[in-house]
Amino acid sequence: MGDFVIPKTHNFGGVELVELKHLQTTFNISRRLARKYLRVLHICPMYFGGDIFFSLSTFNRILHVLNRPGSKGFLFPGSKSRQKQHLRASGDYLIEVTDEILKEASSPVVLAEMAAVSGRNDSMVKKLMTSARKG
Repeated sequence: MGDFVIPKTHNFGGVELVELKHLQTTFNISRRLARKYLRVLHICPMYFGGDIFFSLSTFNRILHVLNRPGSKGFLFPGSKSRQKQHLRASGDYLIEVTDEILKEASSPVVLAEMAAVSGRNDSMVKKLMTSARKG
């Protein structure tokens, strides 16, 4: 088995950028396939020198929306199921994130849900829910 490499991270005041290696090691996929993951999720990579970074919080927010109860399934690039025509034709699975999902992922409600699930401070959840109702 290969050496475990910890991906580089950068935190810019709450926005955590993580190296593409994070996806590669987490999902045991190639660099090329990891870039395809970002593309279908509509996450723009950031290039620093020879390294590729992406917003981990954006990635997590989109996956949160995709994994809600009642959401459609998602067929990631490189998955064996993506090639199954009956799954693609059923309408129960997405192969790319829609504008609706991106809009939902950017809402304060999603942040509040994620904070509630993670057991964070209740006052933060209330603040996020209040601002979501106003907007």
